[in-house]
Amino acid sequence: MNKSILYKLLPLVLLLALFSCEEILLVDDISDKEITLIAPANNSVLFSTGVSFSWDKIKNADKYHLQIAKPNFTSPVQIVLDTLVTSTIFNQQLNIGKYEWRVKAVNSGYETAYKTWSFEILNNDDFQDNTVVLLAPGNNLITKNVAQKLSWQSIIGASEYQLQIYDSNNVIVKEEKTSSTNIDYTFADGNFSWKVRATNGSKETLYTTRTILVDTKAPNTPVLSNPVNASSTTATDINFQFSRTSISGSTETDSIYVYNESALTNLNFKDKASSPYNKTLTKGTYYWYVKSFDEAGNTGEKSTVFSFTIN
Repeated sequence: MNKSILYKLLPLVLLLALFSCEEILLVDDISDKEITLIAPANNSVLFSTGVSFSWDKIKNADKYHLQIAKPNFTSPVQIVLDTLVTSTIFNQQLNIGKYEWRVKAVNSGYETAYKTWSFEILNNDDFQDNTVVLLAPGNNLITKNVAQKLSWQSIIGASEYQLQIYDSNNVIVKEEKTSSTNIDYTFADGNFSWKVRATNGSKETLYTTRTILVDTKAPNTPVLSNPVNASSTTATDINFQFSRTSISGSTETDSIYVYNESALTNLNFKDKASSPYNKTLTKGTYYWYVKSFDEAGNTGEKSTVFSFTIN
């Protein structure tokens, strides 16, 4: 390679190396930290096929690598589970038998050592101690989609599941027994909770519950008031004002759009806004409107377009 080219490239290489080193230094080293497992306790014997795994949080860890082997990691017949999770609690259904489980913490640059414990599921006599793990929709979902597939994990030994859906007044709007692990349901607008429990014919688990907010109504159209349409001013500090009647449901927000020409193709700025909203502008003619959105994903109609001139 030509020496002159090499000398020109050398600063760039050094700069890239510096950024790479800085990036590594920004990641906290967790490799010397030790995972503290909580449950199931080491060498414990369980009487339920539903196992809740838990461990203490490791500072600066992004995720946790959880593995479950049957009967152990030394001579595994099966790796039952191998997953990355962000929580420090994980529920899993397991057949009767002996197991080992282990967890390590990880981030983008480092990882801890695994901590391993063993346990045995002797039988499923304590069926009522199982936990129904709800899958979808996610907890506290806010959506404009009324049609939802409610689903949950199966419970070993369960003969039936009972689903209940309550409205915001705690009134049951749907109750159904099923051997399936999902049900299609069309919601009305409003806040709801849905819960599922399992039974084996003689014993029942507790209900597991999630909530959902369904909102299909778009926000009302804002009404502009200031600056008055086609008005002129010498002030460069503009006080935008508008009003809108809120609709019950998900949280609503407003966005202001300001353009430099009437065709509304040259956007000067856009911002989330609440009335009054102040912005410093330079001399010229401007065209503006406000549009509203809600957390469920509904979009309102844009307001009338107003113009004003700063002389």
